Amino acid sequence: MAGKALFSDTSLSTNNLSCASCHTGYGAYKASFAQPYPHAVDMATDLYGMKTVHADEMVQLCMVTPMAGKPLDWKSKELAALVAYVEGEQKGFKAHLAKAPCAAKNPCAARNPCAAKNPCAAKNPCAAKNPCAANNPCAAKNPCAAKNPCAARK
Repeated sequence: MAGKALFSDTSLSTNNLSCASCHTGYGAYKASFAQPYPHAVDMATDLYGMKTVHADEMVQLCMVTPMAGKPLDWKSKELAALVAYVEGEQKGFKAHLAKAPCAAKNPCAARNPCAAKNPCAAKNPCAAKNPCAANNPCAAKNPCAAKNPCAARK
């Protein structure tokens, strides 16, 4: 699948990032990603003043910021493949949200330096802001809790 390969291709950037650097396991997607395009995306609004974006525009924005690369040609097979892959990711994200409704609401998820070390992270992506926290059997088992800069946020 060309789109999946491009999604992980760091050569598209000038800073060794790929789309997957931020979006592995649905990371860095907000709940709005589940909405059909065009829709509002904070990054597009904050950095470029765009109130809504289409999927191809969002891919291009990510190519420029944060990947610090050049935008792909609008008629290229590469852009078409990436957009198709992102649209597939969007479908998977919708299913993911249905199973874990707190996942896209956790402001600490992308900033938790311990996530890779926390064996419970995948079981409870909502951590401190999870209304279901009392039901999390991993809550007391997190060896990274003291190192998590977001843990104290309520």
